[in-house]
Amino acid sequence: MFLALRDLLARADLFTSHRVEKESLSLRERMALVLAKLQGLGFVPFVHLFEIHEGRAGIVVSFLAVLELIKSATIELVQTEPFAPIHVRLRTGD
Repeated sequence: MFLALRDLLARADLFTSHRVEKESLSLRERMALVLAKLQGLGFVPFVHLFEIHEGRAGIVVSFLAVLELIKSATIELVQTEPFAPIHVRLRTGD
């Protein structure tokens, strides 16, 4: 009976409704925030670009912002060896 109840509860979870709301997080704004954090500094630890208190959504938007900045060659990431800390800096006009 317990297994049957568990299966019923799992199936019932499929029918729960969720309220979808627009997030107030902007990728462009987050890119600007990342650049502001790096301005005037050398290498910054990668983890310092994230605000844990923002939760998953904030971390994901920050990560996407970092990826976009790497793609546009605005910032660069450096890792000296496998599993070593990752550091980020503004890309210089090499």
